[in-house]
Amino acid sequence: MAGEPHTEGASNAEEAMLESLPELQRRVRDLRVLQDFSRTLLDHRRDIDDILWDVARLAVARLDLEDCVIYLVDPERGDLVQRAAHGPKNPREREIFNPIRLQIGRGIVGSVAASGEVELVRDTRSDMRYVPDDEIRLAELAVPIFHDGRVIGVIDSEHSALGFFTEWHRDLFVAIAAMTSSRITAAQLERQRLELATRDALTGLLNRAELFRVLQERLDRSDGTVAVLFIDLDHFGVINDSLSHLAGDETLRSIGQRIHGLLPEDGVAARLGGDEFVVLLDADLATAHAFAEKLVADVVRPLRGGVIEGLHVSCSVGLAIGICGLAAADVIHQADLAMYHAKRSGRARVQVHDRAIAGARRREQQIVIDMVRALERRSNEISVHFQPIYHLDRGRMVGAESLARWRHPDLGSIGPAEFIVAAERTGNIRELGRHLFQNVFDRIGSWGAEMEGYVFNVNVSPLQLQHEGFVKELLDILAGAGVDHGQVACELTESALLGDEVRAGKALRELAEAGIRLVLDDFGTGYASLSTLLHHPFKGIKIDRQFVLGIKEDAASRAVVRSVIALSRDLGLDCTAEGVERPEQLNMLREFGCPLAQGRGLCDAIPPEAFLDRKRRESHRT
Repeated sequence: MAGEPHTEGASNAEEAMLESLPELQRRVRDLRVLQDFSRTLLDHRRDIDDILWDVARLAVARLDLEDCVIYLVDPERGDLVQRAAHGPKNPREREIFNPIRLQIGRGIVGSVAASGEVELVRDTRSDMRYVPDDEIRLAELAVPIFHDGRVIGVIDSEHSALGFFTEWHRDLFVAIAAMTSSRITAAQLERQRLELATRDALTGLLNRAELFRVLQERLDRSDGTVAVLFIDLDHFGVINDSLSHLAGDETLRSIGQRIHGLLPEDGVAARLGGDEFVVLLDADLATAHAFAEKLVADVVRPLRGGVIEGLHVSCSVGLAIGICGLAAADVIHQADLAMYHAKRSGRARVQVHDRAIAGARRREQQIVIDMVRALERRSNEISVHFQPIYHLDRGRMVGAESLARWRHPDLGSIGPAEFIVAAERTGNIRELGRHLFQNVFDRIGSWGAEMEGYVFNVNVSPLQLQHEGFVKELLDILAGAGVDHGQVACELTESALLGDEVRAGKALRELAEAGIRLVLDDFGTGYASLSTLLHHPFKGIKIDRQFVLGIKEDAASRAVVRSVIALSRDLGLDCTAEGVERPEQLNMLREFGCPLAQGRGLCDAIPPEAFLDRKRRESHRT
């Protein structure tokens, strides 16, 4: 009838709305579920395991599941391993009871990993592939996780209700797997970035910056002690110079692996730079010292593989103990100082930082500061003495070695072994060397023709020789003092050639071409003395004092001295025996045919004025 409401049409619309409401509610629920997963997966601070555990937990909580297990492919073994689970397998957080591994292709999960296809099994009793885990379930849904077109894992869920999983579950899990894949990839990239920022590229150990951060963190939270071991390889430069830098890198990698393999569970190892390593232990002094001794013994075992097969490398270790409130840099510095003392005490040993070392450090700092001040004001505190060199057949002086001396106003007499080493360690050796050269050559120049025919030896530090402008600087000082180049000999040890050998060799040739004699000092104690003589223009060698001191009592020392004298004669080199203290040593040197000698038994190092007087008295006698 006209004007009456169309009740049938309205009823149909209402029914349609009621029928679509569950679908709308499901879609809203789906959006909320995906939003929860997105929020979790967008947390960039989480690592891969955190991500997987949260995905498993959310899947159970938001999708009314009984369990959810996530497998990832193990790239080393090539199988699937359970990495996270939520449900009966892990009643405690982040712990899987009886984790299993699956071969690719085995079981429903393995089939998904092999095919890359989703498997929705409504009745596991009818699927021969089904492999029960903790208990038998009747329904299973397994969805692959892809990255760059390959399967990297599987999200798997089982349920005790027959036909529980639907296409709705399937679609949601596919979306969740895609989001998980993106987040795993991002986490892997973040981990790689952190490794690049915190790891040493050569050894894989912590780098310098991360070491300081980790140590400071441990010191700040420690209620006990943190042990710091500073490890330095002994004579590592020889490996680079004689075997190649490739061998050096392989050595560092191998030693780094050894150190890492010795670490206890709480230990941390880092490469500080060059051939220096550091180990951190949450340990007391006794425990740390025992570990350090074990480390020294382990490092020295022969290396294995390639160009370093059979190579032996020792190390020196400095040990310091840190407590809460100390700065990381200070504790590492203490360990470094202790390592330095281990080197000076003979290498291949452990040295604990103590009050004596701290006192020696304070003394060294005072020496360095006062040395700089003395050099700046050209003080005569640091001067040169001359130790005569005698021709044994003629029985008279033919020259002298100039030796540095320092009469400190407060500390008294400081030996060159102390202040020259301090100058080398602190970068002041060039200025000190320039000061000493100026003193020596000015004095020789002032003596003029009176010293004609005499040769004066000056010591050259390896650090001086490696400096680009060293030769020009030396020749300029000689020219200014008016000293003939033939009156000068430069004494060098083999260590002068262990840095940049090309640069050092060039400097030696330039000195020889200028008419300055080159003398190889401490002969017989180096690594390749004969090779050094054959490849560089040396005119003389000096027998190290340790062999001269033992020449009478020790057969080996006698053999070395006799051999060096014979070798020098065959090569046409001057040979000088150092450290002569007793008449019997002098008699044996004469017997062996050694032409030159010096030492306290002949004459100690004396001031320039005393040397000149001695020379004049000798001239009057002849």
